[in-house]
Amino acid sequence: MEKTILDYINLIKKRLWLIMVFVLISCATTFYVSKNFVVPVYSASGQLLVNNAANVPESNNLNNLNFSLNLIESYKEILKSPTIMKSVVAEHPEFNLTEQALAGKLQIKSSEKSQVINLSVQDESYTKAATIVNAVSQTFIRSLPALMNLDNVTFLTPADPADAPGPVNSGSTMNIIISFVVSLMAAIGIILLLETLNGTLRTEKEAEFDLGLPVIASIPAIRKRDLGKSANANARVGEGTYVTAE
Repeated sequence: MEKTILDYINLIKKRLWLIMVFVLISCATTFYVSKNFVVPVYSASGQLLVNNAANVPESNNLNNLNFSLNLIESYKEILKSPTIMKSVVAEHPEFNLTEQALAGKLQIKSSEKSQVINLSVQDESYTKAATIVNAVSQTFIRSLPALMNLDNVTFLTPADPADAPGPVNSGSTMNIIISFVVSLMAAIGIILLLETLNGTLRTEKEAEFDLGLPVIASIPAIRKRDLGKSANANARVGEGTYVTAE
């Protein structure tokens, strides 16, 4: 027998206490884990602008632009090269990072047909992440003339160490909201699945549909407290007045 939406709504109402318990336990667990085990991670970013190369006639502006765009891929490799990483690590021992660890933190992206290079770093301290972005950018710009005989990169948008953004791995509030939604959906799904797999006949309609026979009588559920009341009622009905005959 196919169940209607109303049947499922009634089922959810009947098991509402179980759903709420499951959701509360899930949210409480998420809050505890978020506060005690999840370390917040912050992201800082900056932008470098690759300008048109110098000493190119004005009539060749298109070639100049194409040349600058082709340079971007080379610049992205140079930014994470051991030469730049070694200079940054030597100038900033307070980072307490090796060349490999610094290169692993640095993420470099650029959009197609764009002369902007985006740098980002993630760290447990936003101030440290912003300082790393600025240090790598400044070291790259300072080293570029010696490496490529070019000086066509501008520090477009430095990272602000004084900024105070939220963590990229979400705060406890967002984690609790996600946990609430997921646990609620999971609890409802489990209850509906168990109901679908359960072949017990619960109503007269289900019995008539599955057996193909009309229901002529039904026995309601008898609770213990009902048995106690029935026993007391029978005792009162059977009580009588007895006299002694001489």
